[in-house]
Amino acid sequence: MQGTPGCDPALRASKIANKTTMNALNRALRGGLLTLCLTAALVLPALGSKTTKIDELIGLHDFKTAVAIGDYYLKQRTLIAVREQLTRLGEDEKLGSDWNPSNPYWKQAESAMVRSTMKQVHRDFSNLEWLSEEWAQLDEREFNEAEVDVLLDHFRTAYGRKQLMLVDHGVALHVQGALTFADKLVYDIPGSEEDRSRMQTVFSDEDRDMRYNMDDSPEGTRFVMSPLGRRYFVNCMLNVAGMISRRIDETAIALPRTVKGLSDQAAPAVQAFLRSRPEG
Repeated sequence: MQGTPGCDPALRASKIANKTTMNALNRALRGGLLTLCLTAALVLPALGSKTTKIDELIGLHDFKTAVAIGDYYLKQRTLIAVREQLTRLGEDEKLGSDWNPSNPYWKQAESAMVRSTMKQVHRDFSNLEWLSEEWAQLDEREFNEAEVDVLLDHFRTAYGRKQLMLVDHGVALHVQGALTFADKLVYDIPGSEEDRSRMQTVFSDEDRDMRYNMDDSPEGTRFVMSPLGRRYFVNCMLNVAGMISRRIDETAIALPRTVKGLSDQAAPAVQAFLRSRPEG
C-alpha cells in the first residue's frame, strides 16, 4: 500500500534533522549572546568605574579664582573690541563727533553689546564645561584606577581639602602669571572695575581659606611628599593651568569676530541717537 507524502519516512527524517539543526543553532546563538552579555556586564562597569571616579575627582576642584582672573581679562578685551566696533560704526554711519564714549546713547549701545558678548564668553570659557572632558582624558592617561582611589580618599579628608584648595590656587597663580608676563592684563580700563574687584576678593578669600598648619596633618605632609602627590600637583598646576590659559587666549582671539556679529545690538541706541540730533 502506497503511503501519503506526509508519512514519507525520508521526508519525516529530513524535517527532524532540520528541526534539530535549528534548535542547536538557537542554543548556540543564545549561548553566544549570553556570553557576550556577561562579558559586557563585567567589562562595562569596570570601564565606567574609573571614568566615574575621575569625574568625581575633577568635581572636587573649584577653579573660581582662575575663572575670575580669566573673566577679568576677557572683560577687558570685550570692552576694547566693543569700543573699537562702535567707533567704526560711527565712521561708517557718519554719526559725527558727538558719537563718543561719553554720549549716553553710545553707553547704551556699549552696555548691550558687552552684555551679549560676555554671555558668549561664559559659554566659551567661564562655565568650564569644555575643561571636564579634556582633563578627564588627561587623568585617564596619567593615573590608574588604584591611584584615583587614593586621590579621592585623600582629598575628601579635612587636610586633603586644604591641599586641594592649594592646588586650585596654584592653578590660578599660573593662569595669572601667564597673562601678566605676556603683558596682557591692563588694570585701568574703564568698565572693568567690578570684575577686578571680584577677582581680587575671590583671590584673597581662597588664599586665606587654603592655609593650614602642616604640623597638624602628618598624613597631608606624607601625601605631598609621595610620588603620587607630587605627580598630581604638577599635573594640575602645569597641564590643567595650561589648558585654561589656552582657552582664555582662544576666547580672546575670537572676541572681535564675536563683537562684530553682535553689532545689531547697537541699532536701537544708534536710532535713538539719530533722533536726538537737531537735524534728526
